[in-house]
Amino acid sequence: MSNLFSSKTRAGLLDLFYTHPEDRFYMREIARRLRRDVSGIKRELANLEHIGLLTSEKRGNLKYYSANRNSPIYDEIKGIILKTTGAAASIKEHLTPLSSIKTAFVYGASAKAIDRKINDIDLLLIGSVNITELNDAVSALEERLKRNINYLVFDEDEYKKRKEENDPFLTDVLKEKKIMLIGREDEL
Repeated sequence: MSNLFSSKTRAGLLDLFYTHPEDRFYMREIARRLRRDVSGIKRELANLEHIGLLTSEKRGNLKYYSANRNSPIYDEIKGIILKTTGAAASIKEHLTPLSSIKTAFVYGASAKAIDRKINDIDLLLIGSVNITELNDAVSALEERLKRNINYLVFDEDEYKKRKEENDPFLTDVLKEKKIMLIGREDEL
């Protein structure tokens, strides 16, 4: 992500704030978490607040910063962060070696709140998947993310058949918000 943004500090700040959008952090706390110098943090916080990606609030002698959820580009920035450093990126990283997966996506409530640790992650996969390899990958992911992953696998023929028959479950899933991990949504 540091390649996308002009500095590693800025990338780290956006990652911190946009993967924890409900939280507020003060400067020294941020510096400790990112293991960066306070002066660089201070400069980047001011820049991000000035362009509207962060907001701040003074409490006593501390200034707390948080993601600006009213920013017109909040959803886009959050999407980039989630796909490059959040839970979605971890899932993609573990699934990509399973070459037989043609399509994989997170759906439903999971897609709306994937980086909040309040719910399980619902994952749909399409392809000729080796179940043993998939179970190993999912177990490693559950350990890493400290969350349960519920997955459903369709081979390509079964997926096409269910889609043609307007399977109620699949129809609902395809209408919902999705985070594409492998493949493209327009190919569904």
